[in-house]
Amino acid sequence: MIDLRLLDQLATFASLGTLSAAAEKLHTSQPALSRSMKQLEEELGVALFSRTKNHLTLTETGQKAAEYAAQVLAASQDFEAKVKAFDRSLHTLSIGYCAPIPQAVLTPIISACFSGMTLAFDMTDDVGFLDLLDQGVYQLCVVHEAPADEKYLCKKCGHEDLYIAVVPQHPLAAKKELRLSDLDGLSLLLLHDIGFWHNMHQSKTPHTRYLHQHDRMAFTDIAIHSPYPIFASGYQIKRGEGPAGRVCIPIVDPEAHTDYYLVCLRADQDKYTDLFRQVSASTID
Repeated sequence: MIDLRLLDQLATFASLGTLSAAAEKLHTSQPALSRSMKQLEEELGVALFSRTKNHLTLTETGQKAAEYAAQVLAASQDFEAKVKAFDRSLHTLSIGYCAPIPQAVLTPIISACFSGMTLAFDMTDDVGFLDLLDQGVYQLCVVHEAPADEKYLCKKCGHEDLYIAVVPQHPLAAKKELRLSDLDGLSLLLLHDIGFWHNMHQSKTPHTRYLHQHDRMAFTDIAIHSPYPIFASGYQIKRGEGPAGRVCIPIVDPEAHTDYYLVCLRADQDKYTDLFRQVSASTID
């Protein structure tokens, strides 16, 4: 069995072209690297290098061997990543959330279904979530568009409507409804980590000056003491948890209304039968 270290040295030499550059990158000496390459030739029983005084070049066989070495190293890294991901999945449940409300509502349900396991989650735009499911980075995800591919098990888990919340003295406070275009050009206070909503706001209101806050407690404190409009969730407003002292106005654009879907790989559905049974289309509503 060829030592992967030797294959890494061969691939490094092939990519850099000189013994000195390869030795520097590998944090070894040129004589030690030269001995390693000689050892690889002896183990393979073929000549990989053409040697002249103070010069080492790959033969045609050596070039092909370097290509194969790079493939073997990539396969080895893939093997290591998959084994680690599988072992992590036995103890940790990784979840991708596309928005804050699904995270707040579903996390306690998931935690109860998988007591004893560690929950790890990201909350970001869901554009790459299905790829991360395929790669085993996530075991579950919540997206705002149902996947069409049959390899995913998908169940609607709720709906959210977006509002704008303004102080009573604000010029928009008398409005019964608003469009996102009505906000374009204003200054708004915005929590930064809001998943897919963040990019939606930026694309639909390109001239709005967003005052981003990364800390939720700081955002809440500033919202209480400032006149800047903020976005609010219909989920919280229905429960009497909307921003205090503000008028909440519905936004009528289609982009301000979304359904949410809980997704896993169909091949893994037996692991999540209980969870999917507990989730309904009105869990987030």
